[in-house]
Amino acid sequence: MRKVLILTRNFPPYVTGGASRAWQFATNFAAIGWEPVVVAPPAIAGMSAGVNSGANPVNELRRTGPDFDASGLDAASRLALLHGQEIPGMNRPFKGRKTRQFKSLNDGKLWQKSAAATVEQLLEADPEIDLLYAQGPPLEPLQLALDVARKHSLNLLLDITAPLDPAMPSSDASRSAAAKAEKQILLSGVPLLTPNRFLKEYFLKKYPGKLGNGLITIVPPTFDPSHPAFKRQESKTPGTVLRIALYVEALPKGDMKALLSGIDAWVRADGIAAGGLEISLFGGGAAEILRRTAKKPIQKLFVIDETGGIDSELEACRSAAIFCAVLGNTPANASVVPDRLADAFGMGRPLSIVAPEGEASRLVTDSGGMWALPGDAGATMELFRAMTSACSFGNLQAAPDWLRQRHEISAVMRELTRAIASQPLR
Repeated sequence: MRKVLILTRNFPPYVTGGASRAWQFATNFAAIGWEPVVVAPPAIAGMSAGVNSGANPVNELRRTGPDFDASGLDAASRLALLHGQEIPGMNRPFKGRKTRQFKSLNDGKLWQKSAAATVEQLLEADPEIDLLYAQGPPLEPLQLALDVARKHSLNLLLDITAPLDPAMPSSDASRSAAAKAEKQILLSGVPLLTPNRFLKEYFLKKYPGKLGNGLITIVPPTFDPSHPAFKRQESKTPGTVLRIALYVEALPKGDMKALLSGIDAWVRADGIAAGGLEISLFGGGAAEILRRTAKKPIQKLFVIDETGGIDSELEACRSAAIFCAVLGNTPANASVVPDRLADAFGMGRPLSIVAPEGEASRLVTDSGGMWALPGDAGATMELFRAMTSACSFGNLQAAPDWLRQRHEISAVMRELTRAIASQPLR
């Protein structure tokens, strides 16, 4: 079997954007004739290197550094670590090896240097590797993949899951490092993957006449129903408790303030009794919510699984009556569908979202769910009030089967197969 070399900084145990997508592709490449070899970021000591799903195991997994010891971190810091964020308090004088670990975890150039050495060793030892898949952002796996593909004459797929320049300026409006790197990557002439039409059309309009439509294949967000959380099970939560799975991305300050004010106003207005509500909290904004609500009554509503990881987040989605995603009002978020939103959609959970108009809000409304714009505390309160009222009357909807089937991993791998077939494999 031919082998595909996968370069990514988004891989379990981390729950960064794209980690589920990279894992699902890695464990399903064998189904379309490719054995995966993965170069991934350092693991976290005591956490599983994978997810409890996938058609095939990942037998060749190389980490770019030693396991990170997170045993001394509090809940907020551990959440930040799992989302690839700076660790709160990292400016404290850590000693010895721990200092180097904290620096290397968020340093893309150190990852790229270590990954480059690992890739050279793998290619020298294994002549069966003839396809290279790299995922970004961040930029480093994409940049490394371009260098390696040219040097070794490998076939290449670049999977761009979000805007590479988050400000999303026009092609001549920014001279930032991200803008220059984006231009180099997009105009390299190699096949590109994007998860949705919004992102594809954005790139085509940004580089008119320079970026060919045929080079970009839409490979949509996916879910893998082989995970145990997708099997119907009896909920362990008492019937008198309303459980909401709340995924919150890292938010601008105003959007975060509006979210917490809206939730607090909803709880007060509806007189929700203590013990009658559980909000399973996860996502890149969860650590900030814990910090902002410290010593406040509202924090008692939030349930945090400090073990973290994709498996625990999927279980939180499965056991919830409602899934709600919250994205900041930024240009880039119009093109993003969070991994957990795709999973909750696949499980048939009723959906709601606080987000700018875009791909995620479209998926939710197409599924019969509810939507509010970010930054408006009143709209947020009304959204939570409406979805919980509909839940109490049994009026919540789940996505129809035909829509979910488009996003199952088996259907998405067929799209990936077509993207691979678009280039003359050696």
